[in-house]
Amino acid sequence: MCNLSRGKNALLLLIDEAIELIKTEIRIVNLRIKYPDQQKRHSNKLPLSPLFLTDDTIFINIMEIVSSLFLSKRIVYQNGKSAYLTDLGKGFEWLFNIKLGDYHQKHMDVIKRKPAKLTEFLNELATLIRKESENKGYR
Repeated sequence: MCNLSRGKNALLLLIDEAIELIKTEIRIVNLRIKYPDQQKRHSNKLPLSPLFLTDDTIFINIMEIVSSLFLSKRIVYQNGKSAYLTDLGKGFEWLFNIKLGDYHQKHMDVIKRKPAKLTEFLNELATLIRKESENKGYR
């Protein structure tokens, strides 16, 4: 009789442990639902970039830079092959915490722009460098 009650107590302890384990799993699932961004960051294994674009930045301007770098073929993989447009786009997405969407479509959007707007943002950046050079007395 004593062995039977001892066996029941052991079984009850195991059931209690299983219930606590289930409760913990439920808490974890609830936290993942409540904070989905935290879960995504951990699953990517990449730390969050500290850089963000200002609200007045237009993504097509960023894509202008991505497209230019892609066409220049100056960014390569370790094996020396030119980087794919998709990987460059993903790099900029991580760098600035943005989502560009369909890289190939955005690339075509840049390429199809009117001649006056084709490299508008790159021209603006070049102007800023020239002005800074002049301000520092190098011209």
